[in-house]
Amino acid sequence: MRALTVREKWLLGLCFGVIFAVGNGFAARSVLKVLRGSDTKIQTLKNTLADNEMWLDDAPKGEARENWLVENMPKMTGNTLGKLQGDLIQSLQDELFNRKLRIDQQSLQEIVNETFYTEVAVRLEVEGAETAVIDWLTTLQGPNQFQIIKSLELELDNRSRELEPQADCEITIARWYHPETGESIPATEAEGNSTTGT
Repeated sequence: MRALTVREKWLLGLCFGVIFAVGNGFAARSVLKVLRGSDTKIQTLKNTLADNEMWLDDAPKGEARENWLVENMPKMTGNTLGKLQGDLIQSLQDELFNRKLRIDQQSLQEIVNETFYTEVAVRLEVEGAETAVIDWLTTLQGPNQFQIIKSLELELDNRSRELEPQADCEITIARWYHPETGESIPATEAEGNSTTGT
């Protein structure tokens, strides 16, 4: 075996140098990728920690909301869903009659059974004096009513020949009841329900 010439030694050293540089490049790239992934994981963990601290701070409020909902949300008390829906539409009809507003159409909506509440709803088309319609709308929601306006369209009737401006209102109103499953409402759900029911 012959000895390598200076030029061959130089080329061999250059070849080893390139292999070493490429290997280090791949290793550095891999390390940087791991470090970037670690930064993402660290940021995710920081966000999770901040969320958990926020929930921990809000736990007493959430518990108070849950207790309030359990005490105040109307119970179904053995009534059928059809009866509850009928009671809702009857109470709305009585209120509209007292305010001298006309019901053009009414229909019962699909009953919604969720884990933490049962919803009955009705859809009404109401006509009457604009001020009377608006006054009626302001009475539909309140902290202890557990009623929500699911949809609302209100238009002034420009064709009306009445002295007072008239309004046409299409509205879907729902009422929530505590389900008879015996489950309590968790704090996170309670917070959402209490804001919607107001």
